[in-house]
Amino acid sequence: MINLPKNINPVAYFCVEFGIDNELPTYAGGLGILAGEVISAAADINFPMIGIGLLHKGRKFVQHIDETGYQHDLDSVFDPNTSFLRETTINGKPLIIEISCGETIKVRSYYIRLADHTLLFFLSPNVDGNSEDWRGLLNTIYWGDEDTQIKQNILLGVGGVKLLEALKIKPSFYHLNEGRPAFVVTELIKHLSGVDKKDVENSWNLAQQSIVYTNHTLVKAGNVSYDPQKVRHYLELIDVHKQLDINFIIEKGIEQESKRFDMTRFALNASHKVSAVSKAHGKISKKLWPNYNWYAITNGVHLPRWQTHAFRNTSIHDRDLWDNHVRKKADLSKMVLNRTGFKYDHNRLVVTWARRVAGYKQPKAVISDLNRLVKIITRENKAIQLLFAGKVHPGDDQNKLVLQEIIRYMQNELSGYAIFVPDYDISLAKSLVSGSDIWLNTPKPNEEASGTSGMKALSNGVLNMTTVGGWAKEVNWENVGWKLDDNNLSASIYSSLEEAQDIYYETTGDYPKTWVERMRKSIELSKNFTADRMLKEYVKYLYS
Repeated sequence: MINLPKNINPVAYFCVEFGIDNELPTYAGGLGILAGEVISAAADINFPMIGIGLLHKGRKFVQHIDETGYQHDLDSVFDPNTSFLRETTINGKPLIIEISCGETIKVRSYYIRLADHTLLFFLSPNVDGNSEDWRGLLNTIYWGDEDTQIKQNILLGVGGVKLLEALKIKPSFYHLNEGRPAFVVTELIKHLSGVDKKDVENSWNLAQQSIVYTNHTLVKAGNVSYDPQKVRHYLELIDVHKQLDINFIIEKGIEQESKRFDMTRFALNASHKVSAVSKAHGKISKKLWPNYNWYAITNGVHLPRWQTHAFRNTSIHDRDLWDNHVRKKADLSKMVLNRTGFKYDHNRLVVTWARRVAGYKQPKAVISDLNRLVKIITRENKAIQLLFAGKVHPGDDQNKLVLQEIIRYMQNELSGYAIFVPDYDISLAKSLVSGSDIWLNTPKPNEEASGTSGMKALSNGVLNMTTVGGWAKEVNWENVGWKLDDNNLSASIYSSLEEAQDIYYETTGDYPKTWVERMRKSIELSKNFTADRMLKEYVKYLYS
């Protein structure tokens, strides 16, 4: 039984993915991890927040690399009924909500209570009696045709509001984390308008006052759009047309140039306030989508989740700081050995590139001049160990070939100095952001809305070597890390690596003092990029 005090009106935080635990295949990448950061920060202070997500089954969730370096997508063995999730019940009986969508769709939910006032729910249509199409709707994240995606969005937005109603939870705000949950508004205005179609505009305006929206990407693929006739078809199936002016609803999502129904535009129009995820992203967003009430709230990370405990002590001695770092480096090398069968000397300068393998992340930048790279990483007494990790989206065949090309170089020209570590997940990420020496970050600056992996690395004294987009544009990197020149990226990486080698392999004293100074500055800098600070800004600017 879910109980909240009657005077508590939480924020309902909707996201299509939540990266909350390594066991749950409910995330695909940075968006899900960020959602996990927000709800974890809320739990730390028992902030009233109800997360609403989807219980993906984990098909194509596990990355397997074959001997040629090609990625295959395997299924997770996840089973919610044997996991730590609890099924939502009322009076001891499973709670089943229903969505009318041409047929009556039964939806069950599972939850985690993170704090007294902070809970996270996952919706699932995998219920006896539903059609196979609906039971298999959440097989894979971000997979399927337009019909599948629209139904997923309806399940999240409409089903999420119905779940809250069934639990008698009355949110103060509905926070749409990315555009896909935006059908929240259609369910809200149905209740506000009664049966008067003429009242739809007033009802929309009333609903809008309780909705806020965060945009997470400038990349076209992340701002999804659909054939408006398909959207109309499904809105009619969920009985919107019986109470509301469906033309009014559709028009709120139409992009005038493409004439498609754009979930970003729909979420913008449905929301009272909207936020970007970094200052740079905010400036670009205001130009792309003017005439909206924008706030720039830079992302942050949940330090208790990512930061080595010893580094939370600001008075830690330089020698102890270095010794703790070396231990984390040794731990990472053991994890890499367990996952790959390959061993490396953890005393080497360890440089890591780890994130979603996508074109705008520029994963090939470091290998563009193999001859020069080989000379650098094999430099006498100053060797570099390269670690790569990251999944390609299951449907992205082009970047699967890119990843295969990178791995082949590691198997040949870079052999002995570069390792690809498969199945990038939360557990591996924790080891990489604490056991590396340099975090290599190479996205195209104007296409990276924020990024957060470098923040996690900072908190552990791992130095950033980064292009300056998103959050990285807010930092003065002088004598802290390395700012890369995106106009001459590969050459900039190589010269920065050479400089890093000289600092890391400093010969005076029993540890590299200049390097440790940079580590300490990085750890101090990470205090500006916490999920705690981000949540406080949400409260101040979005939830007020």
